[in-house]
Amino acid sequence: MDFQGDCRAVKRIDRVRVKIVRATDHQRALEEEVRAFLDSSPYRVATKNDPASRRLIYYVESVQDTPVRISSIAGDVLQNLRSSLDHLAFELFIVGTHGKAGAGKHVSFPIFDDANGYNKYAADKVKGMPGKAVSAINSIRPYRGGNDVLWQIHRLNNIDKHRFLITVGSAFRSLDLGAHAGAHMLQMMSEHCPEVAKIKFPSVFFKSTDKMFPLKPGDELFLDAPDAKPNPKMQFRFEIAFGENGVIEGAPLLDTLQTMIRTVDSLVASFATFLE
Repeated sequence: MDFQGDCRAVKRIDRVRVKIVRATDHQRALEEEVRAFLDSSPYRVATKNDPASRRLIYYVESVQDTPVRISSIAGDVLQNLRSSLDHLAFELFIVGTHGKAGAGKHVSFPIFDDANGYNKYAADKVKGMPGKAVSAINSIRPYRGGNDVLWQIHRLNNIDKHRFLITVGSAFRSLDLGAHAGAHMLQMMSEHCPEVAKIKFPSVFFKSTDKMFPLKPGDELFLDAPDAKPNPKMQFRFEIAFGENGVIEGAPLLDTLQTMIRTVDSLVASFATFLE
């Protein structure tokens, strides 16, 4: 096969997007892994009474460790996203130099820890690209404090490649206050109207303001009224979250990665005109 001829037959933007598509494939696999883990009932919730206030407390009795496979696949998503940005940078270099400036080993999509680093070193990484493309990259501000999503992709990918698997863990997501309110209403009204007991109250989940990350045994999820009885229909939802201190901690793993995929996909699409 004539590799060069084959590459030219494919649009440059489509070649860049191959890695984004692969990231999406890994994201789907990750969703299945996370779903399987959550469906395995890895968390046990119990109740106890506070001896002073007599309030009923729902708390985490046990938490299973998050499978390392989840961390591994999350790293695959990040690697493909970061790679797609570097592929974009190289395609811009080829366009800007008409493919006559050598291997372009200096080229990469510039992402730095701060504006000072970007201003000092980014020009070396974009040398040879069309001027308008360089201006477009500068406008994105790909550094911490400018575009934190890109910076997080960059930092997390470096951690996954050079240090160890991405740190993830469990977090508290939401609780079913619909079941809680329904139980109290039934208790108050059933004595006077037995038919009320037949009412089925819908589940209404409210997100917790405290992620309790990383989730651990003993964490208190909900405080009920004094002398309240445990409600077997009370539901608590949990999720897997990033746990990289100083980069991103407590943010939902799946939702955050999906945002990262959309961000990179939109960014690459915005450079399509520079690759024609």
